[in-house]
Amino acid sequence: MTGPEIDILAAKIAERITTPARWMKLSQAVIYSSIGKERLIDLAKAQKIDGFQDLDLKSKPWIFDRDSIDSYRADQFSKNIRHEAEEFALDFMEKLRIS
Repeated sequence: MTGPEIDILAAKIAERITTPARWMKLSQAVIYSSIGKERLIDLAKAQKIDGFQDLDLKSKPWIFDRDSIDSYRADQFSKNIRHEAEEFALDFMEKLRIS
């Protein structure tokens, strides 16, 4: 192999190592998302994340889309921030009424 070929190969290996796969097995999705197995399956069945059973394989394992998990988590985060802001505002308004 030449130097440039080695550099190309090294770049491809580095990309594979640093970029998680888009589609993950259930066990990988659990680790990636910190969401339990049953909850991930329930979210997929409710179409809140993209996941399905691979019917081509005998064991029919569940497979999940990393991007949809990221979107679900981002949505949870923004809802949590809004909720905290609403609680803060209500608490502040209540304190103003007491004074």
